[in-house]
Amino acid sequence: MSKTALILGAGFSGCTLAHLLATKGWDCTVVEKDHAIGGGCRTLFYGGHPYTNGPRVYYGYSERVYQWINRFIEMRPLDFELLSYVESEHRFFSYPIHEDDIPLMSKSRQIQAELQARDLTKKPADFEEYWISRVGRTLYDMFVNSYSRKMWRIESNKQLDTFSWSAKDNPINSGSRIAYKGSYLAYPTGYTGYNPYFDKTIAGATLILNQSPIAIDFDRRAVTLGDGTVLTADVLISSIPIDEFCGFSRGELPYAGRDFIPFVLPIKRVSPGNVRFFHYTQNEPYTRIVEYKALTDYQAEDTLLVMELPSANGKLYPYMLKKHIDTAKRYQEDLPENVFSTGRLGTYRYSTIEQTIAQAFTVFRNITGQRVDNIDEEFYEIGDLSLIKDRK
Repeated sequence: MSKTALILGAGFSGCTLAHLLATKGWDCTVVEKDHAIGGGCRTLFYGGHPYTNGPRVYYGYSERVYQWINRFIEMRPLDFELLSYVESEHRFFSYPIHEDDIPLMSKSRQIQAELQARDLTKKPADFEEYWISRVGRTLYDMFVNSYSRKMWRIESNKQLDTFSWSAKDNPINSGSRIAYKGSYLAYPTGYTGYNPYFDKTIAGATLILNQSPIAIDFDRRAVTLGDGTVLTADVLISSIPIDEFCGFSRGELPYAGRDFIPFVLPIKRVSPGNVRFFHYTQNEPYTRIVEYKALTDYQAEDTLLVMELPSANGKLYPYMLKKHIDTAKRYQEDLPENVFSTGRLGTYRYSTIEQTIAQAFTVFRNITGQRVDNIDEEFYEIGDLSLIKDRK
């Protein structure tokens, strides 16, 4: 008789694990609360234009993971630049902050003096101290301070006691203005984006849509759905929020959410050159505007932009505070044998697509004792530059 797995959530984690286990003869059932699979990386459509809720550019350092995703969907390299609008300067600048832009800033002399006075040996205590120690007070106020506070909906960045995850590249960039230098940057070639990956990887499993668990019994590895159906399996895997999965036994974990507002403009293209999206760093209510044609290469006479506003809606970004990270670790430690929690929500980690896929391979190894192309070795933490510096 086949071994059975019950998987909660049909994003990158759930679908990848369903595929890996099904290829080894497991009977997998995947439960998804929404009407479609793919989670936040599913391609949606407005005015005929494909888009996702948030710009889901593939960003990573592992050739193994990159080749894995290419087995299912054709990816195309996508170097990109991003711009930050600084209202006090009435103009856009490159981000990460570029050294060639500094002479163009109204306070360039002050900025240069602050950069000269930096003490990079001092260990910062919080997010604000980290950024000021790296770029000085003036650049911090121009690019990071207000942006971070509105993104996380907090009064002060001193509330954030972790910070290595926040630097997108070197804080002061030089040379090419391409972001994430030295990494794999790509986007699916097809019109429907990542959707075929989810469709193909889940094809060998039984899929239940529009259902959420209302009760979870770890001892029996049983899940009761909203319609009263009770499902059991040899192994229970979750990619839903770990606090919810564990019945909030250690309290609720906070997440930052977003409201997404799509709008079409009667022009072929807004963003110049390799620029794909724009950050707004001051008192605007929104944090980012993305031009999706610049990512998807969709051809049309008009263009689609999506505005992102920080909100309490949705669970997109875990709060990177030590106390919350520690709570999530304790939740992981609470899980009994043959019960697993994975993915961005399931681990409360600020994970990329690459990291999420690699994480699924680690869970597969822990369940079966088997490895596939050693991809389970490819997971790393955001900000763990010591592990990724030699990869590409």
